[in-house]
Amino acid sequence: SNRTMKSIAPLSLPLTLSISGMERCRAFSSFPTTQENLRKAALVPRLTLEEYLSSPVYKTPVLISDVVPPETIEALADKLIRTLGQEEVQMQRKTKNDEDGSKETEIYDIPLEDSIEYMMDSSHCDSFFAFCEGLLQSSTPGSSELSDELRDIREAPFPNQEDWFDYFPSDIKPTDAIILAGAGSTSTFHRDPFEWTGTSICLEGTKIWRFILPPPEEKGGIDVVDEALESYRLDSIAWEEEETDHSGEPLVLSAGWQSDMTLFDSIDDNFPSAFEWVTMEEDDGEVFQREMEDAGMNPSFLRPSAETLDSLDQIGRAKGCNDSSSVHPLFVTAIQQPGDLLIIPAHCWHQTYAPLPSVAVASQRCGAKIDGINVVRHILDCTNCENENILRISKCNSFDEGVGEEVVANLLECFG
Repeated sequence: SNRTMKSIAPLSLPLTLSISGMERCRAFSSFPTTQENLRKAALVPRLTLEEYLSSPVYKTPVLISDVVPPETIEALADKLIRTLGQEEVQMQRKTKNDEDGSKETEIYDIPLEDSIEYMMDSSHCDSFFAFCEGLLQSSTPGSSELSDELRDIREAPFPNQEDWFDYFPSDIKPTDAIILAGAGSTSTFHRDPFEWTGTSICLEGTKIWRFILPPPEEKGGIDVVDEALESYRLDSIAWEEEETDHSGEPLVLSAGWQSDMTLFDSIDDNFPSAFEWVTMEEDDGEVFQREMEDAGMNPSFLRPSAETLDSLDQIGRAKGCNDSSSVHPLFVTAIQQPGDLLIIPAHCWHQTYAPLPSVAVASQRCGAKIDGINVVRHILDCTNCENENILRISKCNSFDEGVGEEVVANLLECFG
């Protein structure tokens, strides 16, 4: 190709927060610190598995790199396409008119294998994306074995810790999702149902994640973010269709939060194409990593909408953005590559952008000490359950290992 490589300008201190209203939050410029400390504050930490196990991170996102060898990840990606390639998925196509900013979305039913070809032709203004639930727990030959292999990988950071979702009946149990993202595509802007701990393992390509971390509880906590982003609730469909309450209406045990705002509204003309990113990675992996991080952190290259910037500014003020004793980036960024396991705690709003095509598997877990009370209270809030035994359980601040099966049994007993 005779295309010229585009270079991303190094992340500068004023550029980080000066675009489209971000200059109203001057936490970076008012705090005398080094540029590398600024990068550290704005990036999700990247740890080895050994580092994570020696000092686990529970309240903020973390990337665990190279959980398994690269050849294992490559083999799993091939096995996934080989095993599930003929399964039908819903592929979403989003087109955007550059002149007036109007957007259209179309949905196609297509074999997973065929959707890969569309992902390769994707771009920011004409993108393809597929969120495929239930395939890994299906009756397709080989899918259960593949699911078990992926589970072993994502459970590596949680040795000897139970997952309460294992005690849920299979027909109302959250399922893994295969996520196929063409270049230029975005996920929804959301935080997860059940208030669980989420995980994502990347098998192919690269994903840019942006997270909105909530203020501390004494400054309003997650409610501040929910309100600023004008969030609304979406019932968890997999549960809604399976169970009914005593009135015969669908029993909704969980509902997530979503916003129509976006952290990835437009891109700079100099933002590299997928081809240019791949070429950069082949030439120098370290340069690729640094440039990708700069692009993800830089709001002038991947621009949030003006409305989103106003909301981020509102959240920043709640965090104490004018307090010169702290550094408060408006969002934190993770660059996820093949073999990276991303751990996403409850109450972290997030959205992804695909600078080049990617394949990932998203899952979730409910650990006793970290997630148990969140999930119990979430279900009680959604169902308005007034069972005295469960209400008593919900007053616990945390649970010990080994009680999950009993708690889940008591919880489900309320709903008959």
